Amino acid sequence: MKPIFNILLFAFFILVSSCKDSEDLLVQEKNYVVASSKVDCQGIGPQKCYLIKEKDTQDWQYFYSTIIGFEHEEGFEYELLISEKEVENPPQDSSSIAYTLLKVISKIEKKSENLPN
Repeated sequence: MKPIFNILLFAFFILVSSCKDSEDLLVQEKNYVVASSKVDCQGIGPQKCYLIKEKDTQDWQYFYSTIIGFEHEEGFEYELLISEKEVENPPQDSSSIAYTLLKVISKIEKKSENLPN
């Protein structure tokens, strides 16, 4: 009788440990630097984009999406902690990732350097 109990107990723990919330698996936190000005870019149509880069990198990248909770003030360079969460069944022509501001790490009044033309 004891071996059957141990097998059932083991199976129960395997079942419980495998039932993680799928949302927990789809969220990442990242540190980004946001340039001091938005730039013209072309997404679905003409728009203004942030320029972002990961901390300690040189190359700026166009960022076509929005960051929920972030209000950009021209003339300030930001370091942000952002959560990235996959969106199930996103609308056509929109991002499959939702970006949400977790924390403004720094906000420095300056003109960002090495921006693309």
